[in-house]
Amino acid sequence: MFTVPVTHLERTPCKALLATIDIVERINAVRDVLNTGVGGAARLQFDVGRNVWPVMVDVAELETALVNLVINARDAMPEGGIITVAADNATLREAAKTCEYVAISVADTGTGIAPDVLSKIFDPFFTTKPIGKGTGLGLSQVHGFAHQAGGTVKVTSELGKGTTIKILLPRRDVDLSVDEFSVTDSRGSGTVLLVDDNPEVAAVSTNLLEQLGYTVRRVDNAEAALREIERDGIDLVFSDIVMPGKMDGLGLARQLRTMRPQLPILLATGYSDAAVNVRGDFPILRKPYEIHQLSQAIAKLPR
Repeated sequence: MFTVPVTHLERTPCKALLATIDIVERINAVRDVLNTGVGGAARLQFDVGRNVWPVMVDVAELETALVNLVINARDAMPEGGIITVAADNATLREAAKTCEYVAISVADTGTGIAPDVLSKIFDPFFTTKPIGKGTGLGLSQVHGFAHQAGGTVKVTSELGKGTTIKILLPRRDVDLSVDEFSVTDSRGSGTVLLVDDNPEVAAVSTNLLEQLGYTVRRVDNAEAALREIERDGIDLVFSDIVMPGKMDGLGLARQLRTMRPQLPILLATGYSDAAVNVRGDFPILRKPYEIHQLSQAIAKLPR
């Protein structure tokens, strides 16, 4: 069996319509839509726990994520099978503390996902479908939704036996406002040069940085970043490591260290191989990350 955590950030709307909801009620509200999406070959069943905790989400994004997961499960079972939509409370130990989540999962009895594909399924625009047969897996939206709500996604898959995709959403007991939810206590100031070739990922990063109080300038490659640095006014460089072109994020960081030794630099990646190449020369924020992790990583940078 193969297991993969989410490794890439995806789209997060700049103004999410967050609300505290009853997850069981929302799943029941979209049952007909989900059944329609499944069609006749597969059978859809529900396994929803009692007294499931409330969560804070964008309801439209939640419903879209459920539809995407169910359709994805259907496509993994061309000869038919069973799709199970489940929801229940989950208590996990994280960093010596207990964290409470609501776990929403969609499981299929289909073909499973090969290991070389499993690591790519959350990449924006990645698809296993031929031209003219659909727009792709739809899982970038699923991760974007989970991350927007402060949660994460986990995937387990076994070839020939099926796949389970589980969304973990933090328990919410109070009806917080959007501002209280999305802005951490630690706010910053200044201008961040964001270097990322992926517009979907860059949109999420920009949103998080702006919530933390920073002004963001964005470029999509290392060469453009070097030109932007010449304009001055940059207080921090936040760059992805893996980028196309002659120079990747690590090469950019090394050149900037020579040009501007005092300029704080933070790198990000979801690939372990890319992180190994850094060898501790620069701080790395591992994807996926949440807003408080980004804030903490910036606060630790030498100034």
